[in-house]
This record gives sequence, structure tokens and C-alpha cells, in this order.
Amino acid sequence: MSNGEKILAPKPLKQNLKKLAKFQRKFAKTDPGSNRRKKRRLKVAKLHAKIKDIRTDFLHKLSTDLVRNYDTIVLEV
Repeated sequence: MSNGEKILAPKPLKQNLKKLAKFQRKFAKTDPGSNRRKKRRLKVAKLHAKIKDIRTDFLHKLSTDLVRNYDTIVLEV
């Protein structure tokens, strides 16, 4: 922000990114076409969806807060 304030990402996001890396490593080691691979693929997909939801929720809350607190918002390109 123009006043030097920085907004940090939510902590649950960092925890889930570590979990995602672990799930992806396990997924990469499975045999193609196996049932275990299908289960792990679903785990990775669900975690991706959860991370997406955390990010969008954070952005919605942040943008709503900025709109409520400031009269004018300017974006530099």
C-alpha cells in the first residue's frame, strides 16, 4: 500500500502448501492406473480446491475491508 503497509498471506495457506507438496510427492511415486493413484489424485485435487478457497476468501475479505475504510482507491499499472 502507499503508506508502506504490507499485508501477509493467511497462515493456514502456508500449512496447506506444505501438505500439498507432501501429497504430490506421494502421488508421483504411485503406479499409473492403480486404485491408490486414483485416491491420491483426489486428495491432491481436494487440497488444491481448499487452497483456492482460502486464497479467494482472503482476497474478498481484504478488498471489502479496503473499500469500507478508504474513499478513493487507485491502481498503478
